[in-house]
Amino acid sequence: MKKQLLVKVMTTTALLSACVQPAFADVTALNDIEGSYAKDAILKLAEAGIINGTGSGNFNPTATISRQDFAIVLAKALDLNVTEESSNTTSSFTDVPADNYSYKYVEAAVKAGLIKGTGSGSFGYGQNLSRQDMAVLFTRALNQTAGKDVTTGGAQYLTFTDSSSIADYAKDAVGAAVELGLINGTGSGTFNPTGSATREQVALVANKFLDTKKQIEDQIAEEPTGETESEEPAETPAPAETTETASAGTSVSSGSSSSGSSSGSSRDTTAPTVMLSSLSPVTIGDSVIALSNEKGYVYLVPADDAIPTTITGLNNLVTANQAAKAAVATANAQTFLSTTGLPAGTYRAVAVDTAGNISAPSAESVELTESVPTLTSVDIASSTTVVLSYSQELDPAYVPTAYNSEAESDPYDLVVQAFDGEESYPVQLSNPVSISGSKVTLTLVNAVQPGDQLRVVYQPLTEEHALRSLSTGKEAVSFVQDVTAPHLTISLADSASFVVNPTLLSTDGDINLSTNNPGTYNKRSITSLIKVKWGQTEETISYNSTDHDFEIKDAGNNQVLGTVEVSSNSDNLTVNPAEGNPGGLNITALSGLTEEDAAALLFTLYETGEEPTEISLPVTIDQIAPTVTDSTYEDGKITLDLSEPLSFPISGSVSSAVQLEYSPSGNFDSDSITLEKSSDGYGINFDNTDSSRLIFTLDDQAIQTYGFSSGSFRITINGYYEDRARNLLQINNLIVPVSASQG
Repeated sequence: MKKQLLVKVMTTTALLSACVQPAFADVTALNDIEGSYAKDAILKLAEAGIINGTGSGNFNPTATISRQDFAIVLAKALDLNVTEESSNTTSSFTDVPADNYSYKYVEAAVKAGLIKGTGSGSFGYGQNLSRQDMAVLFTRALNQTAGKDVTTGGAQYLTFTDSSSIADYAKDAVGAAVELGLINGTGSGTFNPTGSATREQVALVANKFLDTKKQIEDQIAEEPTGETESEEPAETPAPAETTETASAGTSVSSGSSSSGSSSGSSRDTTAPTVMLSSLSPVTIGDSVIALSNEKGYVYLVPADDAIPTTITGLNNLVTANQAAKAAVATANAQTFLSTTGLPAGTYRAVAVDTAGNISAPSAESVELTESVPTLTSVDIASSTTVVLSYSQELDPAYVPTAYNSEAESDPYDLVVQAFDGEESYPVQLSNPVSISGSKVTLTLVNAVQPGDQLRVVYQPLTEEHALRSLSTGKEAVSFVQDVTAPHLTISLADSASFVVNPTLLSTDGDINLSTNNPGTYNKRSITSLIKVKWGQTEETISYNSTDHDFEIKDAGNNQVLGTVEVSSNSDNLTVNPAEGNPGGLNITALSGLTEEDAAALLFTLYETGEEPTEISLPVTIDQIAPTVTDSTYEDGKITLDLSEPLSFPISGSVSSAVQLEYSPSGNFDSDSITLEKSSDGYGINFDNTDSSRLIFTLDDQAIQTYGFSSGSFRITINGYYEDRARNLLQINNLIVPVSASQG
């Protein structure tokens, strides 16, 4: 972390906050922000044209924000040149076309080096912005302002209980953002890195980002080139606390000797100054950040008329768990004060330097609030399931009522609304609402489609039905949250491959692709090639014999969500409907198919109202038989490592294909013993987790009879085992020596 830069940034926060106060718009311009902790930041940014409302005079502060909408906020906050990008029709991402409303802002942020996308040429359009990515993008913008990486070493400042859940790429950025005061935790000592950032959170952080950016720019402009700071002089140790009686904001008298002569030494008699950089409210359990201009101690004390003016009085408050105390190791550096165990209320900071001088209380105050369950995300998990995630475990004894009938006269604690154009209407939920751990599950009576928008409204009517923390009993706050049903996504299945052996064309013919095929060479299942997800749920794939495609069905209610068509990019690989049983598609590799064709199967996902999505699976040509790469004998087991995974054929006998011999001397011409595949000879099978490893297990009776302490084994395998392209394993007289250490 670039400490010199960051310290100067933070020490000027209060001054700039006092000086930069533009006239805000009338509070009535946005109807739903009166209770938002980010109200001032929202108004300031709205007046500057950086953020907008959501229509009908609303801002919807607790709603999530998409990655593309955040790119707009970022581009406007940095005043990026979007005019130039609007004339550029070549998109950096496949999912943000040039005619999209966010295109020019996304491209401007890309050109500025701020946005890099989510991989595979995708921006992540429509995805909610996570809290850790918000920290990454804002601090990345500060890097450009400072001309250096201000996040270096930031991870050392992470003290959240869920710090290990922060992605490696975001750890330094989150730590730096916390140290800079841009962002706080979500309560109970957590950060919730993958939780969705809300519109009010983005407004608050963006406002602090702009202040910090200006401070860095001002500092760079004022610093002479090559100027270095002198070392801080050593400070006089503090006197014993029991003898100190200085009043707040005043200096400690230097005193005189009993003889009346001067001591001849000077001491520090100037009171320190202190400020708070944390913004209200702060949840009890999170840290409050203070800055003192001198080493010593800083206290967080109740902001009332009885703030102690002596060190003893301050320490008495700490002992009584009414105040917090922390050592200031470095002047003008952030000092973190723990709020655990403190009562709720308004607090100010007081500093004591090493000479015992006490500061006046900080001009800034901070409001400590009880830890309450905080809504971290609203997700549509399936077509009939909405999941509310909270920051704390909830008490299952307190269950809100939910709208569950067509009658609109009765009030309910939880209502889910759908939209018909601009109009919203309640949708029916199944009662009771399910509460498990930190999650609330709402079950919809009627399924939603991908891309549908819902609004979840939680306004508890009575205490007995209010969601509350299991540990503290504190009630969760009301909210209104919009959420969009995710679109379908298609990807290749784990370890997906499509292997063709041209030598089998005359004997094995077509390869049948369907839903429930066993996975042999001629009968393959589409689920081994692709997977389709709706959100985080992997959906069911079934063959439609009428349209000759595969239907994507909701795993919960069998509702059709979309379809997948299978085709080929090569004339030497054809895909046609199969007649009769078992149905499905027949894939035919023509005799001219070679590696040079670069043939691939194409899977195209269709979803109503969305552009088709296509992925490809290259075809692998395999005419090479598997071979043994290594062989060992140890503890009654012969292990053969093979060049590729094998499978059992549909028919045939292993006994007739495999021969295992043992020679005590290693000379099979003089003493050769043929072992039988039986209960008193040996067994043969694949390794439990690796079908490219074949293991011969010698029976206890055979070990007792022959010992196997010296000599060699000889193995012959003539067919039976084959690879995925039906190339047979052929082993002729493979010698496996018995190690000298055996026996």
